[in-house]
Amino acid sequence: MNCYVHSERPAAGTCVGCGKFICEECRIEINSKNYCKSCVNELVNESKKKIEKLEETSKQQPMVFMNAGGGASSSSSSSSSSSSGAGMGYGRPVVPLKNKVTAGILAILLGGIGAHKFYLGKTGQGILYLIFCWTFIPAIIGFIEGIIYLTSSDETFAAKYGAKYL
Repeated sequence: MNCYVHSERPAAGTCVGCGKFICEECRIEINSKNYCKSCVNELVNESKKKIEKLEETSKQQPMVFMNAGGGASSSSSSSSSSSSGAGMGYGRPVVPLKNKVTAGILAILLGGIGAHKFYLGKTGQGILYLIFCWTFIPAIIGFIEGIIYLTSSDETFAAKYGAKYL
């Protein structure tokens, strides 16, 4: 059996693309597979067409990135704006609707009856605290929540319990 291009040369293998016999000069090895030059050219042309098509579609359809977390996460996209005090990753300053110090003190002192929950607008949770106040469990939880409120950053507190933009 001889090469289909050079009929005087013995075949060194078979092209996996077209199945024709090829000699050492015509053989191109890609990923331990033999290809002839014409099949390699076809593969390259197909790849170029696919790349052009992808580039064309990317020009037509803009890429959209969404942050469903509200910008208060510590992701790399919002961490630079968080550290600069720009506010919740949107570039505008943010002001909490409720005072975190007031919420923290209410939670520590009156957490057993849910005063901090009523203050933050979470009426349902406040009622649960009132119902179970006799167990002292809400008082313990309220104390812990008070410490969390007082130690959290203004931005985190605003993102979690409501904020308005300036």
